Amino acid sequence: MSENFDRSQIKKLIKRAKDTDAGYKKLIDSEGEQIVSVRKAAQALYNDRLKSSLEAMDTEHLAKGKQGIRVSLFTDAGIENIWQLSQMSYNQIVAIKGVGEQTAQKVSATVKQIVENTKENLRVRINADNPNKADEDLVKALYVLIKCKPLRESAKALYEANHTPLLQELESAGKAGSAISMLFASKSKKANAQMSVESLSRRMSGGFGSTALFEEYNAVLDASNSTCMADFMLNSASYYTALEQVGQGLVAPDNSNMGLPAQLVKEVEAHPLDLQYLKATLRSYQTFGVKYIVHQKRTLLGDEMGLGKTVQAIASMAALKAEGVHHFMVVCPASVLINWCREIEKHSTLSVTKVHGGDEEALLHWRKNGDVAVTTYESISRFNMPEKFKIGMIIADEAHYVKNPDTQRTKALVALLQKTENVLFMSGTPLENRVDEMCFLCKCLQPEVAQELERVKYISTAEQFRQELAPVYLRRTREDVLTELPDLIEKEQWCVMSPQEDSAYRESVRSGNFMAIRQVSWQMADMKDSCKAQRLLELCDKAKDENRKVIVFSFFRETLTKVQALLSDRCMEVITGAVSPQRRQEIVDEFTNAEAGAVLISQVQAGGTGLNIQSASVIIFCEPQIKPSIENQAISRAYRMGQVRDVMVHRLLCDETIDERMLEILRNKQIEFDSFADESVVGEEGLNAEQASSESWITKMVREEQERLSAK
Repeated sequence: MSENFDRSQIKKLIKRAKDTDAGYKKLIDSEGEQIVSVRKAAQALYNDRLKSSLEAMDTEHLAKGKQGIRVSLFTDAGIENIWQLSQMSYNQIVAIKGVGEQTAQKVSATVKQIVENTKENLRVRINADNPNKADEDLVKALYVLIKCKPLRESAKALYEANHTPLLQELESAGKAGSAISMLFASKSKKANAQMSVESLSRRMSGGFGSTALFEEYNAVLDASNSTCMADFMLNSASYYTALEQVGQGLVAPDNSNMGLPAQLVKEVEAHPLDLQYLKATLRSYQTFGVKYIVHQKRTLLGDEMGLGKTVQAIASMAALKAEGVHHFMVVCPASVLINWCREIEKHSTLSVTKVHGGDEEALLHWRKNGDVAVTTYESISRFNMPEKFKIGMIIADEAHYVKNPDTQRTKALVALLQKTENVLFMSGTPLENRVDEMCFLCKCLQPEVAQELERVKYISTAEQFRQELAPVYLRRTREDVLTELPDLIEKEQWCVMSPQEDSAYRESVRSGNFMAIRQVSWQMADMKDSCKAQRLLELCDKAKDENRKVIVFSFFRETLTKVQALLSDRCMEVITGAVSPQRRQEIVDEFTNAEAGAVLISQVQAGGTGLNIQSASVIIFCEPQIKPSIENQAISRAYRMGQVRDVMVHRLLCDETIDERMLEILRNKQIEFDSFADESVVGEEGLNAEQASSESWITKMVREEQERLSAK
């Protein structure tokens, strides 16, 4: 028996050690059970949504097939919807008064087809606004799976480091706890037993014997539904990623390779990825995007805004580093330089060097130490690189900045591209460019593809053009890959002007100043006299009542200043073009941490790019913008991966003003744009060269508005 422990203490120590060892093993093995729980909860949510969808279809759907089915036979029998019919057997249907065998067969076949069609188009997303039990059960199951992952990793490290020596200590220490064993044991065996007890005691006094990990594990298992839902609201992207990985296809079909030839898809999917330098977990469509970028070497990623182009770019650099590639360079607009630095540090273990302006010291530091240099289009023309120096990969964000081959920044980038074989151009809206501009971007990447594009650009169909672009251009839309996104609800808020507003508007129209005309209603000195201001105030009040946050966009600084004064302390500092990129991000962080009802006010150009603002779910435009892409970019700040609430978009408009005409033009442009964007090809000569030119249609619109008011 040990000199420091009596037999009772030794037995307790041994039991505690065995229980701890078994506890770590159970925690390590808990993943399988948790995955089963997620799948079970996901299936229950799917069934709940399917039932709700079928219950929403009344029995009149039976008549849509024009098979002569008398719907009244079922309504008279108290059967009101397709869900009820789907739960009935053939014998139950044929037993309904007036329903013969032939009719019953038609009904059974029709209902079966309706159910199959519904299943095929069913979107399963967690309802964070009004969750039911199925929503809460799935969120809880995912919460446990996600939160236990780092705990399992810690448990595995402790278990692997301690299990084998622990078994040896337990065997020897067990003898010390037995009076009979010790009675007949030799002196050396008694000494070994004593040493084992002491070693076991030290082990249990250290990290292995700590109860902290088990306490944290139990806290995760015991978390309330409200705690789980609150975490989901903050980190929904990780929840849907986890669900996508284990949910057996219940989230969404894989549309990550939209429009690419089958052989190319096969080659891309077979490309191995080592993402040891990446901290983020990728969605399946993002994984495909990274493989495409790395496999094709020189590409243009045109994913719609909000799909995570940045994290795909970072993952591509991480994958290439794992292959032994080094020295990466991100070239971006100055407005998003800070954002790029932060995102790289957040999502990877790659080191970042900011190279702004003619900072030779920073450039030298990067050349010496490697990893990622983040710089701007204006800076690269000042770079002095050794002739033989090679860059592992160049990423050009907002690549449409270099669509014109005659500009200095384009020439500087093209020269820089000669130093690398891996290039990624990124642009969420490249399709506004003209065909020639798109061909130029392709020429920078893969000249042989550009050569073929030049040959067919004016004679090919959209489908043919898309096929030619496949080796260089990948584009996915939110509808393709983010079926869990909540609804985007757009409302036109028509405001009625007072006589004073009408008088001020007419004066603006007479002046012929387009910018003044656009500020209809906002020109009032007192915002109490502005119908748009009062409607904005009502919308913000309603958002606060619904625990929502708001983003207010306007082109005009004067309007934003008035909105800020109107909303007072409920709004953040205004984001304008004069606010530095770093301060913009700080304002967004403050907004994210603010309470419900907070309002972020931003100039649409300054806040429309480079910022992620998923905490907001209400967007208000103070006036129509001159291009659909401007509004789309602004909306995408909030309506993107990670958004869990339906996003409400309100456009403040005044009846019988230029607002009406601008809205009509925007709709026509959007329709024309969408017909090409969804096909992943460029539009016909830049959407008819912006209706000949933006200046001409604006001039025409002003003249027509002057004529309309003169005729009154």
